[in-house]
Amino acid sequence: MAHAEGSKNLTPGTGTRGMATGTNNYIGYLQHNDGAVNAANSNSRYFLKENSPENQRLYIRVKAGETLYYGVRRVRTNEATGGNVGRLRLQLKYASITNPQVVVNTNFLEPISPAPTAQEQPNLAAGPGVIATPEQAAAGPNYTGGPTTGYNPLSYTNTTGADQDFWVEFMEVTATGAVATTQNKAWYDLWDFTVRDATGEKSGRLYSQHWSFTAAAGPNALSSSFALYPLIPNPNFADSYFVKRVSYAGIQPFGVILVANSAGTTAPGNFKDKRKSQTTNLGYAEYKLFVNDPDPAIYLTSPRPTNPTVTTACSGGVTTFTLTVDQAGFGVVFIDGDADGQYDRTKDRVLEKPTVIGNNTFTWDGKTDSGVAMSQTTLSVTFSSGVGPVNFPIWDCEQAPTTGISVQDVRPGTQGAADFIFWNDSLLLPGFSTPLINPIGSNTPATSHRWFSNAGDGKLVNSYAVGLLARGNAVQINYNPATACASTPTVVLTPLPVELVRFVAVRQAGQVRLNWETASEKSSAYFDIQRSADGRVFENLGRVAAAGTTSQRRSYSFLDTEPLAATTYYRLHQIDTDGQGSYSPVEVVTGAKAGSLTLYPNPAGPRLTLLLPAAASGPLTLRVLDATGRVVYQEQRSLETSTARFHLDTTPLPAGNWYLLQVQTATSVLTQRFQK
Repeated sequence: MAHAEGSKNLTPGTGTRGMATGTNNYIGYLQHNDGAVNAANSNSRYFLKENSPENQRLYIRVKAGETLYYGVRRVRTNEATGGNVGRLRLQLKYASITNPQVVVNTNFLEPISPAPTAQEQPNLAAGPGVIATPEQAAAGPNYTGGPTTGYNPLSYTNTTGADQDFWVEFMEVTATGAVATTQNKAWYDLWDFTVRDATGEKSGRLYSQHWSFTAAAGPNALSSSFALYPLIPNPNFADSYFVKRVSYAGIQPFGVILVANSAGTTAPGNFKDKRKSQTTNLGYAEYKLFVNDPDPAIYLTSPRPTNPTVTTACSGGVTTFTLTVDQAGFGVVFIDGDADGQYDRTKDRVLEKPTVIGNNTFTWDGKTDSGVAMSQTTLSVTFSSGVGPVNFPIWDCEQAPTTGISVQDVRPGTQGAADFIFWNDSLLLPGFSTPLINPIGSNTPATSHRWFSNAGDGKLVNSYAVGLLARGNAVQINYNPATACASTPTVVLTPLPVELVRFVAVRQAGQVRLNWETASEKSSAYFDIQRSADGRVFENLGRVAAAGTTSQRRSYSFLDTEPLAATTYYRLHQIDTDGQGSYSPVEVVTGAKAGSLTLYPNPAGPRLTLLLPAAASGPLTLRVLDATGRVVYQEQRSLETSTARFHLDTTPLPAGNWYLLQVQTATSVLTQRFQK
């Protein structure tokens, strides 16, 4: 099955591409030469260019014996001059012990003659390495035994005898192959880099530490699926990583640089100063940003920290919170003076600092961040402990007015769970964002990091998160303003206690068998098995005891002996020893009605689950039509494995409307209505 990596992941649109300024699935073109390579205000710098520094290259990890297939489609820019770039040279390189730049492949792609006059029209002639259509990009490279609907790729087999990070360079050259004196700006709406061995295609191999993209016009928004995966080193373990998914969907840059790093900027000062948004480009490239979840066989998942604890003591008018951790990172104490769940420096206090293994003390003098003594006798306090800081500086994004910047967990943790993102825009214009400073974090699309009205033009807007965050619920503590003393019992912070790696439900012989596995558990008491007829209202069926605390893989099973005849929805409610809990993804078992498309939940939330009547694989097309019959969303997918269930992101769709979903496979077209 196709794991081709490139534009199909970030901008998967095929066919009629719709409106770039509204819900779209194709805007966000790869680009180079958007400004001089060494200019401070460049929106590309050395990205994709010859002689680029290591942290500005586009890399593909290829193991010994594996083959890389690749191709691009270049389109005319909006430039009055230079809108059609000349002959393109693609070079593939790697660094050996004795030679920092070894060329293994050189190919020339010829321009179309006569050149197109309209913006975004293809301007490379047909040939190997040129992707003709979005459908070809979605299918991937057409190698022997591969998708016949794919493109004709360039290829290189790694014969170096070692696993290598190869990089590719894009240079404009003359008819003789010499590098052109002027390197013009160029856009690539389709691009693909697929790695394959004898067993199949590989995912999680394509990355850069410094990406440059364009929305092709100022009002355009990046596609609704535009996201990258930062690889965040755990400082406590060598070659061990956290992985997030950072969404840039809906941001509106003309040209933009995307990076990820540990500190945010190179500004002087402490860690709080460095992570502030800036009026100049002080961001820097450090962490690898992948197009897909980095290959876990190469980039190993970090061990989880154990649950941190917090104890409280008071003496001489000073309250001391002691955070005990087993992995170094940072800690935060949010003292919410007015108990409204939002930060206000005149009413609240935020204590934070890097942490070491063992005990870490946070002292509080009873005052707000503005220096005013708190007078409340009951305070709301939230404790957090993080490992592996990650910042997402964005250079020159004019505005992000819709969903803004948000992050999700990938590993370890529950894949796709919303995570907390933070920011400090105090150096930018008053009212740049709402709130201007968010030190306590947000984890919903509605509260994502957003800014408006061209305010980000020529600015570096930074958002920050953490590889793995343990965050307790807000606790109410007693406080004596006269003595400035707070008191609370021991608090246990709980990262996701159970790592659920598999959950399936199968109808068999008039019953339904549920099987699930965990990779690790922390203080897990039991699983409640829950069932629903509509995917929204669930009832408890039974209970299975959990393993408590273990780092070993565990398997569980439950049998529903009297299942519902119709389509049924199952989930697990995992409960800890302290009564805290979390839910698994929902599994669906089809009922007696066959041959139909099942959608749930309906009305839809931010994600809609699709269940086909039978497992399918290969290419399929998803279309969403509004009540007038107009196509408001279209996406081409290629199912990697045979499956009957997959998901659709519905966050770009306006709420309060009815929609018709069409799923077109090689053998059928299925439709179903849903509401959002």
